[in-house]
Amino acid sequence: MHDRPVSSRDRLRVSPRAIAIVLLLLTSFSGLMDLAAADDSYIAGYVVARLEREFKLTATVRVTDGVVTIYTSLITPGDRRKVLAALEKIPGVVGAEFVHSGIAGPPPSAIGTTAVEKTVSQPRSEILPRGLLFEPLHADPRWPHFSAAYRSGTVGADTGRTFAGNFGETFALYRHAAPFNGQWEFGIQAGTFSIFDYGSASGSQDLLNTDYTIGLMASYRTGPFSGFVRLNHQSSHLGDEYILNSQVPVNRIGFSYEGVDVKLSYEMLDWLRVYGGAGYLLSTSPDNLKKWTSQFGIEFSCPRTFFGGIIRPVAYGDFQANERTNWSMGNSIMAGVQFEHLEIMDRHIQLLFEYYGGPSPNGDFYINHTEWFGIGLHFYL
Repeated sequence: MHDRPVSSRDRLRVSPRAIAIVLLLLTSFSGLMDLAAADDSYIAGYVVARLEREFKLTATVRVTDGVVTIYTSLITPGDRRKVLAALEKIPGVVGAEFVHSGIAGPPPSAIGTTAVEKTVSQPRSEILPRGLLFEPLHADPRWPHFSAAYRSGTVGADTGRTFAGNFGETFALYRHAAPFNGQWEFGIQAGTFSIFDYGSASGSQDLLNTDYTIGLMASYRTGPFSGFVRLNHQSSHLGDEYILNSQVPVNRIGFSYEGVDVKLSYEMLDWLRVYGGAGYLLSTSPDNLKKWTSQFGIEFSCPRTFFGGIIRPVAYGDFQANERTNWSMGNSIMAGVQFEHLEIMDRHIQLLFEYYGGPSPNGDFYINHTEWFGIGLHFYL
């Protein structure tokens, strides 16, 4: 008997038995993956790896039946939301929460359950750490950050249509463990705040004023409590176009100072924060500038997101009263939305409507009362 030659059709024909074996292997592998995904040990290891790699977070992680509990005292509300959003995408996770606790582990009452527990090990000291221990003061007109806003002024030297462009940032240089299960960090802060007149007589966008600020900060955080001590300098520079085109002679004050201030913050809830503090000007120009400053505020970040988790409503209020303006209150109100899954260089993007009324925060204009309404884009770490 002669063997039949193998045709090209025979070579391309796949055996039904081979197909069945492949399907069986794929089904078994899929089942193993699902089993692994649902296993608390797998979830705990995955969570710890992400916290170490992406968030550099010191914490103890416990997983019980797919529910992840993270015990830590060193996370800001902004980072908390980022972590929870990332955990929701891990296979097998059915829920996640944060519990304020010591960095060494969960409270003793939580130990002794059948949950899987792992600790994210982090060094006590860190150079150029990720993020900040103290959250930005979002409605503070002189908190360094990147923003661009259109304003319509009704009172003051910047009456009419103006554009405000701000550039700045706060950088943490060194972080170390601190008492009461906390951490402290040392950093620098710098910013430029400029306003341009869109309704100037020259027909161009005349520069009205630019303020420069730079400072050194020492911050601390434990749980919902945080604060900082800052030594900073601010100087003001009127725009040449404003001086040349002004219909009345401009009296340049040359406003500048070096000062120290202390601010304390407490997150009453995940979505509600209050803060306050005071400061003192060490040296000033003009020399007779009165020294004491005060500031307090409240911030709201909606616990829910909308439109499929795309946006989160936010609202901020910042209030400042300074001795140099006879304690007249400056009221800064901002409200709008934060785009949750749209970031630039790890910065949140916020679209905010704004209102300001009170002594002008713009350098040489500080003796003038001003008021404006506006809308702008703001970028915060």
